[in-house]
Amino acid sequence: MKLTKMSRAVMPGSANHRNTLYGGVLMDWMDETSGIAAKRFAESDVATVAVERIRFLKPIPVGVFLDVTAEVVKVGNTSLRVKVEAFIDGEPGEEDILAADAEFVYVVLDENGHPKKVGKSL
Repeated sequence: MKLTKMSRAVMPGSANHRNTLYGGVLMDWMDETSGIAAKRFAESDVATVAVERIRFLKPIPVGVFLDVTAEVVKVGNTSLRVKVEAFIDGEPGEEDILAADAEFVYVVLDENGHPKKVGKSL
């Protein structure tokens, strides 16, 4: 499965009083990106059922570009686990900076919104 990636510019409207990105905004972006990865993999609707962990590793300042990546890393009977990472663009010639990571869990849904078996494996 290929990586799903979303790029965002961190703007003042998404920042707190310290001029860094609100954690809740980042969680929203991570959920959106990982949900796309899960839906693409399952070829079906999905719903977030858990955030197993989230780590905020570096403050994300206003004015930077942020890449949020997501990839399905585990397949259960009716669920998918998705690894999500958020990277701040590094300065020219430098590595990007891992600012946050998380693991989201999704349940795969049938046309009636009930859990259904995942149709494939990794």
